[in-house]
Amino acid sequence: MKVFHDNGDPGYTKKGRDLNRYRCELNAYRNLYKFGVCDRGFVPFFHGCINRLDPSAFDPELRHFINDRYNPRAIILKYLPNAERLNCVNYSGDLFRFAVDGIKEIHGAFVHHHDIYPKNMLLVSDTRVVWIDFDVATTFDSMGPREAAYCEYEVDLVKSFGKLLKEDQKQGLSPNTKYY
Repeated sequence: MKVFHDNGDPGYTKKGRDLNRYRCELNAYRNLYKFGVCDRGFVPFFHGCINRLDPSAFDPELRHFINDRYNPRAIILKYLPNAERLNCVNYSGDLFRFAVDGIKEIHGAFVHHHDIYPKNMLLVSDTRVVWIDFDVATTFDSMGPREAAYCEYEVDLVKSFGKLLKEDQKQGLSPNTKYY
């Protein structure tokens, strides 16, 4: 479960970008679910959402939400035991192809991730990478030239991180030595 603070709706930028992290994540997961990306395992399975949650009922775990202006909201996702963030130690070229395939699947659901970093790619098995953290994602209705260009940009970013992780692994660096 991913819980979101709510101290009022921040609204949208002048260009129309949504600034509400809960709404961004919820819209992204609705698209990912609708287009089968959850079923194919490229993102955690989306079970639904909770519009308002009383944090005092879950004290002490949700004590950081008690003084918020409004009760928090939550997105319910499949728990991924033993998942670890992708890093230069657990990186492999074969495995990283799943990260590239995953971002392409995400784009196929009309979602731009907007937070492309290895910290948002979880290694959940020797053969599976799962994308997380869609709280700044944008969704769109169709794939026009502008949307396609941004998809290509995100794919290139993912590939560039693969090269960086591979190089760091060759150098024998520890995980999280560099901030990407």
